[in-house]
Amino acid sequence: MTVIDLLLIILILSASALCIYLIFVLRNLLKKVEAVSSDVHNFIEKANPVLDELTSVSRRANKIVTEAENYWEELDRSIKKLKEKVSDIKNLNFFHDAENPAKDLIKNLKAFSKGISAFWQAFKRN
Repeated sequence: MTVIDLLLIILILSASALCIYLIFVLRNLLKKVEAVSSDVHNFIEKANPVLDELTSVSRRANKIVTEAENYWEELDRSIKKLKEKVSDIKNLNFFHDAENPAKDLIKNLKAFSKGISAFWQAFKRN
């Protein structure tokens, strides 16, 4: 046997070993890809109910916001009416400070009733 024959045999054996090694590496790689695929599939199965619930919550929130927008104008009108009523109550102080003929009459009637009660008490003592 010549040196070329020996080198050729070594080359064939190393190529065969390399092929066997590649088969094992590809098998391990395939197992890992299948495991990742299984994990992704499980994640998708678990995520679908969450996404469905999120969609439901989003619809409800959208409905609430839409109703709130519809009632906003009514609420705004109610607040304006309340402000007007408070303003009207504040304006009632104007009537207390103003000259009012009925106010003087009431004062006079109170003074007259106090005078009568004082006279009656003095009359009872004597």
